[in-house]
Amino acid sequence: MRATGQVVGTETTARTNWIAWLRIFGFVSLTAGITAIVAARSLDTSQLRGRLSVPPLYDDVSYFLDAIRWMNAVGDRSIAASSWTLLHDHAPFSTMVAITGFALFPGSFIGPYLVHAVLVFAFLLGIVWLAWRRPVLEIAACLIAVACVPVLWHTVTEARPDLPSGLAIGLAAGAIVHRGVLDRSARALAGLGIACALAVSIKPTAFFATLALLGSSFAIRLFVDCLEAGGLRISIRKALAALLWFVLPLLATTALLIGPALVETVTYILHVFVGQRDLWTTGESFSAGLLRFSIGGEGQFGLHYWFAIGTGLMLLRLVLAVICGSAALRDAVVLLAAVLIAYAIPSVAAIKTYYFGAMFYGVFIVAMVLNGCASMALIEELLIRFGLRNDIRRYLLTACRVLALAFVLQLFLRHVVIGQISTATPLSAQQQESIRRATGRLWSLLREIKPQAPGPLYVGFSSPYPVTSAAIQLYAAQAKMNLVVRDELYFRSAQETGDALLKSEILVLSSSIQHTLVGPRVGDELIARMDAEKGVCLLDSKSFPDVTLRVYRRGC
Repeated sequence: MRATGQVVGTETTARTNWIAWLRIFGFVSLTAGITAIVAARSLDTSQLRGRLSVPPLYDDVSYFLDAIRWMNAVGDRSIAASSWTLLHDHAPFSTMVAITGFALFPGSFIGPYLVHAVLVFAFLLGIVWLAWRRPVLEIAACLIAVACVPVLWHTVTEARPDLPSGLAIGLAAGAIVHRGVLDRSARALAGLGIACALAVSIKPTAFFATLALLGSSFAIRLFVDCLEAGGLRISIRKALAALLWFVLPLLATTALLIGPALVETVTYILHVFVGQRDLWTTGESFSAGLLRFSIGGEGQFGLHYWFAIGTGLMLLRLVLAVICGSAALRDAVVLLAAVLIAYAIPSVAAIKTYYFGAMFYGVFIVAMVLNGCASMALIEELLIRFGLRNDIRRYLLTACRVLALAFVLQLFLRHVVIGQISTATPLSAQQQESIRRATGRLWSLLREIKPQAPGPLYVGFSSPYPVTSAAIQLYAAQAKMNLVVRDELYFRSAQETGDALLKSEILVLSSSIQHTLVGPRVGDELIARMDAEKGVCLLDSKSFPDVTLRVYRRGC
């Protein structure tokens, strides 16, 4: 009898393991397929009307430049020195992504963008992990729904740390609040702290805000767990231990990854958010700023109609939780608190861009998944309370899951597979033409110029359009040309900008254009001054329908 029982038990275990492995394989395959479609459609869109349709633009190119410089120098450095140099970059994560992309696709700029598809794949696997205990149809619906959110497309079409950071922060916050932390093991809490630190390090310049979000989410989750355990007095010792096991690895790992460049990072934060605050602020009212990342332009662009769906799921869960009991309500409130904190941090800041809302987008997407799964679990609990037979209850729940899967699948087919997806940096045909021709013309000119004195050739730029200065610096680094770019974009007047430009040997000026880029619109004044300036001669001039580009040389 014992031998028979052992055989049956072994067969049951083997069957369970086989089903688990089959489930894992199925979800990995589904995730890979969804990622491949999202990446292919995103890159196609970028090549048609986004960043890949022109030379490297704006912030993305700065990480490409860091990567090329690192790759040029790596042969002359030890592994330790190369790693230390990498940690001093503005965003080591984005530099590493760019290095990987250039190594896989030499001579092309598509590599760093394509590598971001791996980050989307990792995020979708994180969704599977958070919803692992739910039925297969439910998890599949969550994966397909998440792939329909524009933020995921933009993660592939932008080679900067903001959106990957937002997705990682969303997973980290979800991992904290989706279940109690008080009863987790020390190893699990330490691992959670390290994972949160990795999320923090993706965008070092936002580490204050990220630590505030993740720390407050953990504190709220821990406080609620203590209440459920019988009160703070009873569970205070256990709570302090849990807090230390989470916080110490979090701080230690964050210090290891961000510490080497901490002074530069803090200096940058103060420089942008204090010193240049007036250049970046939009002047909108406080109430308008509060709505920007939800029903405002940025929220509609990044989340589209999913903001309404996610909000509806949150309200549904709260209603069901009120009916089901205090424990379910506490879990719903904890997640809601994390979402509100993630929304408040970028909303109350004076400086706002689409990318600053990435923290909220990531947390909101994860919350949408958790609320959807929790709502289905609560509905199942209510059906049991109503005394429905097991077979009827099973049919009803299966029908709901099939309908949800069909709904999100048709959205995915219509809006992702065959629809026109958006890109975070859309460019008109005229802008593409201006950027391509102006960048090619300027680079050809600079390659033929020799500096008047031994040393690098200094080139000053008055505007990032139609030529991004860092793109010229990137070309020079690839060609191993001794060229130094000076961005004179952050002055408050034409006089200050012109004085700064005259410190360079080559001056690249753009006419005044209506733009949302940093800096005043003083291009026409600068051109008039340089035309009249003694000792400055015009090397080249090219007019496009939307801008005029003029190149001068000082001391000719």
